[in-house]
Amino acid sequence: MSLSSALLTAQSSLSATSKQTALISKNIAGASDPNYVKRTASLVSGAYGSVYVNVSRSADEALLTRYIQTNSQSASSNILTTGLNRLSSLYSADDYSGSPAALIGDLRDALQTYAAQPGQSTTAGDTVVDKAVGLANALNEGTSQIQTLRADADADIAASVDSINDLLAKFEQVNSSIVNGTRSGADVSDFLDQRDSILKQLSGEIGITTMSRADNDMVIFAETGVTLFEKTARKVSFEPTVAFATGTSGNNVYVDGVPLSHSTFEQPYGTGRLSGLLQLRDQVAPDYQSQLDEIARSLVTLFSETDQTSSGLPAITGLFSYSGSPDVPADGTLLPGIAGTIRISSAYIRSEGGSSELLRDGGGPDNDPAYVYNSENSAGFSDRLQQLIGSIGEPRSYDPAAGGGTNLSVIDYSSASTSWLEGKRQTASANKDYNSTVSSRAEQALSNASGVDINEEMALLLQLEQSFQASSRVLSTVGSMLDDLLAAVR
Repeated sequence: MSLSSALLTAQSSLSATSKQTALISKNIAGASDPNYVKRTASLVSGAYGSVYVNVSRSADEALLTRYIQTNSQSASSNILTTGLNRLSSLYSADDYSGSPAALIGDLRDALQTYAAQPGQSTTAGDTVVDKAVGLANALNEGTSQIQTLRADADADIAASVDSINDLLAKFEQVNSSIVNGTRSGADVSDFLDQRDSILKQLSGEIGITTMSRADNDMVIFAETGVTLFEKTARKVSFEPTVAFATGTSGNNVYVDGVPLSHSTFEQPYGTGRLSGLLQLRDQVAPDYQSQLDEIARSLVTLFSETDQTSSGLPAITGLFSYSGSPDVPADGTLLPGIAGTIRISSAYIRSEGGSSELLRDGGGPDNDPAYVYNSENSAGFSDRLQQLIGSIGEPRSYDPAAGGGTNLSVIDYSSASTSWLEGKRQTASANKDYNSTVSSRAEQALSNASGVDINEEMALLLQLEQSFQASSRVLSTVGSMLDDLLAAVR
């Protein structure tokens, strides 16, 4: 080998070592960034002993795709679990002592006490009315809290849509830089890291699938097949609802005019934060509201009073009234919103000028003679109270659409409603734990495959140091030989 060739080889080696060292330094600097993908340098031999550095990105597309899927499922189950925990907390305090089932049980017990001493209207009778007031207030508060939950979910849907649009806009810029850089032969590794980071964030909001094309171009689809990005970002739109009441339907989310609702997601619990929010707003919360409405409707019907004169007068509401009083709601038919309007008339409340004797004697809030059961005005009359106690334990018809069962007593139906909610909550919690674990492991696997190992990088750095020293010795030797040659020539 000539001295000039040896000199060129050593210089090429030093240059390659310098580039490799800079790459390792960059890897070490990005070790703490979860979105940084390790760069790997490989040496390529050229003419006359020259050496070039080829830089590649240690990405694993299969693991990234798996993480995106599990991240979406984890986000959806987290949202559902949070919402169901919130619904459960409405009545779960103190071992469900404030639940409709427990309060109806308290009301029945108070009725039994009153029936045993019907002449004690100022004590036993007023206690029954107080229990009824507490029950009506609990149903009112439950309705209010459910609609607040739906309104909060609606606001979060709007925030999620804004986040999706923002992420898609960023994706468009980064994807364009990747495509242009790939075509020009530039290093686009940093842009690819940014794009992967955006995909991870986007998958938390909505379930997505991707397709790669020439020049590192990428297309994003929602799991419904609706295109979210192709060359340009598609517009995701949503119109928030001003206020929620029972029966109010929230607006759909649209992608280029195509509705994207919870029912279109393939996964059992949907994918992405957006899916979980849609399910809470449009399925879980309304279903629970319907069950509260059925409990309230049953109470209004159960305590209604009938014509005692055989004149064919219609039944009227008694202790429990609602916005449609004095008409009694149809049996077995859901009446949306009744749990929010059920109340106890002032005619039964002593502190408001009423009397609990109306419950024992009948007559309705207006004390109509046609509906009086205690026609002889006997202080020991208990037939009406016994009738009410029996009715509380009798099976009744409920609207199957509410999902709480049918042909149950009002107490059993209320207990079934609580069990329904707790069952959903436990299932969602189990799914949350499972999906969170799977997502965490997918993230760890992705990090192991494409992340930076500091120990490995430091070992490579020591090897490069040895290579640098060897190249330096070659240069030093060639320099000495050239000096000797020049001295001989002189």
